[in-house]
Amino acid sequence: MKNKMKSESSNLKIIRGSLTSLREYQLISEWLDSRFHHSLGITAFLDQTRTIDTQWQLLRLYDSNEANALLGVAVVLVGGTCFWLPEQNYAAGLFCSEILKLQPCRIVTSAFGRDLLRSSVGHEASLVREYDQWIMVCMHGFLKANGRLAIASDIPRLIEYQHLYNQERSVEDVSDWDALIQQAKVAVHEVDGQIVSIIRFGIETNRLVSIGGTYTFPEYRRQGYAEQVLAFAVNQIVESGRIAHLIVDIDNFPAIELYRQMGFESVGSSYVGYLEYS
Repeated sequence: MKNKMKSESSNLKIIRGSLTSLREYQLISEWLDSRFHHSLGITAFLDQTRTIDTQWQLLRLYDSNEANALLGVAVVLVGGTCFWLPEQNYAAGLFCSEILKLQPCRIVTSAFGRDLLRSSVGHEASLVREYDQWIMVCMHGFLKANGRLAIASDIPRLIEYQHLYNQERSVEDVSDWDALIQQAKVAVHEVDGQIVSIIRFGIETNRLVSIGGTYTFPEYRRQGYAEQVLAFAVNQIVESGRIAHLIVDIDNFPAIELYRQMGFESVGSSYVGYLEYS
């Protein structure tokens, strides 16, 4: 068995660094496009790995016995976020070890990647927080939607939202609201001139736009306001010819039920793990 594993490992080729050619870029792009529901983060940041002296690293795993046979792709912001899409094969564990050498503090991957990550962390790294999630998409618009894009005068309310959202989610997110508003990345729903529900646009590709950070202030919950701003956000995306994409924790049953009632479909699972290094 040991000899067999050694022989199989010799057939692997892990490449870290810039893309070597336009042909390889096209190969990786096509591979990601065939898995587009699960490769949103990699696709969005792939171009950043092509620049000189970039902080984003591109890792790809090939079977050297088969031309153009990709077995996994990851983009890693060194010390930051990693988006990793592995194939289910004997070599994926080795690929995970290469990713950990770059010490990402957050890894977004598949359920298969989750299992490999859990088995790969050890004395030098530990998982401090993790979430299993569903990937859900919506391809149709809504007749009833009520919302608008955020403007500069909304920032005090958005700061209040960030504080409450962080408390409820046990996270420490920090946002540049001026930049997000300029990029039209925040939508809000108002009642009597007061913002009561908020949603944010995230990573974008030519196929998908992610949405998340949905929040309704506690005193306004269970009155349909989240549905209104969510419908507004989805309409913005669908009108641009793309698909609304979101991830939701698998134990967030009220949110899952809301999304399903609105016509979102589950297309697979996802995982995010937060790491610390010794």
